[in-house]
Amino acid sequence: MALFILTYGYHETDLRAARRDDHVAYLKKLKADGALVAAGPYDDRTGGVILYETEDRAAAEALVADDPYTQLDVTKDRWLREWQVTVGSVTG
Repeated sequence: MALFILTYGYHETDLRAARRDDHVAYLKKLKADGALVAAGPYDDRTGGVILYETEDRAAAEALVADDPYTQLDVTKDRWLREWQVTVGSVTG
């Protein structure tokens, strides 16, 4: 399994608030399925970070693509990178 970090910002759109419950429900399902380690917005609410645990990059990209916020183009400047923990530990 590999860890992937997604960082993103938000477009100014009413869809962000209107579809937030769908986005959060999707993230909760990923957490229950073991594919999501943690997720949340920046303190200033200009964007956020999602930490996935998947088999490979293609699987992580599929999770990003299936997110309601991605499908509705609520997020922008999405950046997905594989991340390796050097010190400490992260568990899904």
